[in-house]
Amino acid sequence: MKKIILLVIIFFFVSCKNENQEIIQYDKQGKMISKGYMNDDEESLDSILYFNDGMMNSKMVFSKENKLSFYTKFYNENGLESEGNTINKVKDGRWKYYDSKNRLRKTVEYKNICNEEFANQEFNYDEKGRLIAEKSTYYTHKFKDPKFELNKVNELTVNYVPFIKKGTTSLLVFSPEFDSSFCNINAVKKDSVSTTTHLTFKIDVSFGDKGKNNFRGYILEYYYKETSENVFTRREKKTFINIPVVVE
Repeated sequence: MKKIILLVIIFFFVSCKNENQEIIQYDKQGKMISKGYMNDDEESLDSILYFNDGMMNSKMVFSKENKLSFYTKFYNENGLESEGNTINKVKDGRWKYYDSKNRLRKTVEYKNICNEEFANQEFNYDEKGRLIAEKSTYYTHKFKDPKFELNKVNELTVNYVPFIKKGTTSLLVFSPEFDSSFCNINAVKKDSVSTTTHLTFKIDVSFGDKGKNNFRGYILEYYYKETSENVFTRREKKTFINIPVVVE
């Protein structure tokens, strides 16, 4: 095995028969800052380890296409700080965040909204792992009938825990024309409903196609803040909803 070390920030390769090819990066002082491993095809990455002062502080494991990766960050070699998936380097799905004692303290649901990373829901926990609702923002949903039939109305109930706890107004905005990444929310016809009680939305939905369908919408939470005398600015937050259903 031959090894070449360049004291500049540059990738180099170490190849060894029957082993994955390595890609190592050094800083100007000669300290290793990352080590990558290639797949057997030698065209895509299997994983990358990142180092700080000689200690591994994060790791990324890739799918074969290198579009999907699982990211893990450490306080040290034994203490997990956060973990979650990325798609094309954008956080996706639920990411978990831990304290220095390896206790889960926060979960954030990330969505790709029109090709941008978006923190959609947040769940915070106390030291015993109990949800702290007053420090969280999320929604739950339930259909009156778990079975879906073609063109048959089914009542959907959405309960919302708002980001701002007092003084806001919330609407559930929805459309059968919303695309999966919500890029067209300003271009299609929409309907909306206001809350009933305790930030609960109720809506009748039906589907005209058999098989896989989706109910898509977003909760629009907004309030007005006085910035100067008799001048108000509107602040708002969206929480996106994409519920898959199967129509028989």
